[in-house]
Amino acid sequence: MYFKNLFLTVMLSISSAATYAQSANAFRQPYPLGEKISPNPHFTGEVWLAPLSEHRELNVPMFNVTFEPGCRNSWHLHKGGQILIATAGIGYYQEKGQPARRLFPGDIVEIAPDVEHWHGAAPDSWFAHVTVECNPQTNAALWLDPVSDEQYCEATAEAENRYAEANKTLTAREQTIVAVASYTGRGDLEHLKPALAAALEAGMTVNEVNEVLIHAYAYCGFPRSLRAIQTFMQVVDERKAKGIDDSVGREATVREDNCSRYERGRDVLAEISGVPSDAPKAGYAVFAPTVERFLKEHLFADIFERDLLTYRERELATVSVLAGVGGVEPMAYGHMSICLHLGITAEQLSALLNIVETNLGKSYSEPLRKVLTQLTVKI
Repeated sequence: MYFKNLFLTVMLSISSAATYAQSANAFRQPYPLGEKISPNPHFTGEVWLAPLSEHRELNVPMFNVTFEPGCRNSWHLHKGGQILIATAGIGYYQEKGQPARRLFPGDIVEIAPDVEHWHGAAPDSWFAHVTVECNPQTNAALWLDPVSDEQYCEATAEAENRYAEANKTLTAREQTIVAVASYTGRGDLEHLKPALAAALEAGMTVNEVNEVLIHAYAYCGFPRSLRAIQTFMQVVDERKAKGIDDSVGREATVREDNCSRYERGRDVLAEISGVPSDAPKAGYAVFAPTVERFLKEHLFADIFERDLLTYRERELATVSVLAGVGGVEPMAYGHMSICLHLGITAEQLSALLNIVETNLGKSYSEPLRKVLTQLTVKI
């Protein structure tokens, strides 16, 4: 019982800390914040409401609802049903007797009439959704008991830890690399911040975490890499202010040999991919030879030769960044192939995608699950 109560205390403390880390006005969402309607007997936490539909004759009332971290409404039901469209942040929806569903922007929840449920924000994230009130002429909400702290924490923890056992096929260090890289690729600085702290807690040095963020720029661009580095600076400074002295760690070893950067990068790519260096060049390399030279000289020589991360860790980071970027399945196919060649198993790549699904949603993980299926069938 002690550990259960401790867990509930920690979860609610995270929610409180997240609340003050970002204001409602700073929360990025596509629709107006509206007016604050809390304190409210039907909500636990702070909530805002903005009407979206203007013409009553359309009979489709729609509202934007914004929840602070940890905020949720009480158990309730709608006599005419309801539709939820998640638009920003991370939230949850749970029907009575069913596991909670983790919600990401774009997710749609269709709630049948008279189904008892609740919905709200994750403990560590702001959340917004649009509500569509169905059958407004006869619809009415019946409010029931509040969702207790214990019910809320158990439901959200169960959903967040769904893949915890399967993910143990990756080390704790590798799991934090995946989280940091995927949030960086997505540009989600709100959730990147605790992921960076978790990487330090997992034993990574400041320079090693920085190396993941430096590596990321080759796949998601300087702007997102630099914003991630700036966020990491804040994390380190805040931890230092709390008396936490994180190890800076060693610098990357300087490589000295007589080969050109192009030759070194060419050889690194051949080693990690298993494709001979004298194999016919890919179409893009023939069409845009300058890009091919940059890839060899800068990416696979200048970056991959830096020994703060192993080739394995770099490829796990690369696939994670690409998952966060989205829409780059051909590149993911190539790098997941490299992962398999380096000895990373299909189960470990699946664990990587479990982390992406939990942190970013299925719309980011599912395209790469299809790529993994193609690769494993091919093998």
